[in-house]
Amino acid sequence: MILTHHTTVTKPVRRTTNYQDGAVRSETACQSCRSCQHASQCLPGLLTPDQVQQFERGLQRCRSLAPGEHLFRAGDSVRSLYAVQAGSLKSYMVDNEGREHITSFHFCGEIMGIDAIYPARHPSSCIALAVSRVCVLPYATLTLMAQKIPELQTQIFRLFSREVLGYSALAGDFSAEERLATFLVMVAARQTNTESTDLELAMARQDIANYLRLSPETLSRILARFQKKGLVKADRKRITLLDVEGLAERAACMNPYARCGRRHDVS
Repeated sequence: MILTHHTTVTKPVRRTTNYQDGAVRSETACQSCRSCQHASQCLPGLLTPDQVQQFERGLQRCRSLAPGEHLFRAGDSVRSLYAVQAGSLKSYMVDNEGREHITSFHFCGEIMGIDAIYPARHPSSCIALAVSRVCVLPYATLTLMAQKIPELQTQIFRLFSREVLGYSALAGDFSAEERLATFLVMVAARQTNTESTDLELAMARQDIANYLRLSPETLSRILARFQKKGLVKADRKRITLLDVEGLAERAACMNPYARCGRRHDVS
């Protein structure tokens, strides 16, 4: 599930950049990290004001994406990582038979492209689920900055570790109820700067089922069961968590945030 966060920013200056793969992509001047409501969950989270200014000088561009627009595609070479500033995206792979496998959903303050560092090419494609905006983090610049700013290096490791925790949460042989409960709890935990239990989802339920390795019919059946038990209230793309603790109990064995003692905070 993806939460769509709305951020008011001044109208940016737009430019286009020609890439080696032949694509022409629109980029804009970045919103200041100091005015971004997601900064504490993102790379500047541990930096001093002076360090934040230094960080901003190395990150000069952002990209805006329309729903259905790709940020990158499988096989693209890696030049940058990306931080979600607004909206939501999904990463997916396509197998030899043309079947799509969703590997991750991306929320505000989260970093994308980490899995491409080792192969130096993106193993998956990433597409916007809603009107979205990402900060472009040139990889070469980021690594040099991390050498000069120990706090930035620490935050990079923390965010990378958070990604690993998220991936590992669904890796085991868990039941359909455990998978859906974990997904709902993790979405609520990753919702930044709010205590709301109303989850506005930008992806189709078929995408959620794909990500959880369930059939759409099974997902609908389990969701209906959760509603009957008073755990959630579902209305199209809005799901309200009525009993967060009850869901967390069902997900405790595989919820990485609960294991870390941070059920509702991933900063």
